[in-house]
Amino acid sequence: MTMILTCLTKDYVVQASDRRISYLDGKTPPKDQSNKALVYGNHFVFAYTGKARLELTSTIDWAAQRLSEKEKLDDAIYHLRDRATSLMQNFYSGWRPKEKMVSFVGAGFAEMKENGRWCLKPLRIMISNVIEKNDTRSPRKEFIIESEALQVERTFKLFVSGRPLSKERRNILNNILKWCLRHKKAQRPETIGRFLAREIIKAAETDEYIGTDIMCTFVPRAFMNDGSINYHLGSMLMETPGINAEPQQLQPANHFSLHDRFVIPPPFDRPRIVYIDNSNNPLPYYTPIYVRPGQVIPAISISEISLTIPPVI
Repeated sequence: MTMILTCLTKDYVVQASDRRISYLDGKTPPKDQSNKALVYGNHFVFAYTGKARLELTSTIDWAAQRLSEKEKLDDAIYHLRDRATSLMQNFYSGWRPKEKMVSFVGAGFAEMKENGRWCLKPLRIMISNVIEKNDTRSPRKEFIIESEALQVERTFKLFVSGRPLSKERRNILNNILKWCLRHKKAQRPETIGRFLAREIIKAAETDEYIGTDIMCTFVPRAFMNDGSINYHLGSMLMETPGINAEPQQLQPANHFSLHDRFVIPPPFDRPRIVYIDNSNNPLPYYTPIYVRPGQVIPAISISEISLTIPPVI
């Protein structure tokens, strides 16, 4: 189980999710290093919550393969829905309904018609066999697709999937986001990402099914649609160089704050990734899976990094 927080705004989309895997036996300790996120093209991100393995592979890897099998995102989403329904009704037909619950939550920008004109609209899509109502979750037989675009009159919309937020915490977070998007200096996507990550960390204090290792992905409205895939990570502070007549190798600085993690260097024209572990160590650093039609690029784990700089005098 996990918590997925998704925020749509007119200029960018932010999605944050934890990486915790819990076990049905109630005895095996949870693990916090399971990738649950993927980036589709340069304009959509996905995370999942629920059953962690499908057909002997991780759920996010399974979803990535299904999404890659179609040429367009619209077709890929329907393909994912149909394949997931078939899988649960056949391969997992003997499982109890509550053991088969899975939700794939996507967010990004899609071309939609508005007032007779085509434009890019921030959109949240859920492909799920789960009924979420009043902070409760119950299974359904088939996967369905639900989508919601940001309304013209709204500056943002917050969505919560998986583990619920209390009504009080949701109201607090909504008020924080509303304040951010009313003040120019606080409108940046990094600010929204910080608050989403902090909310997950706060929820984890009282909910053992939520982890504190967090993947946060950002999608800009003005994305490059050239078909290429590039890894754009968040900031990583390096050690301060000393005065030295010889070249130096610098390592990532240890234990810098969550606030300092969320820096998006320009240009913000492709999806960005910020990964936070529960101790704020810089490494290891994980990426989501990257997907485009006909291709799946596995998640990357960065365990070592150094920077050689010229003499400092």
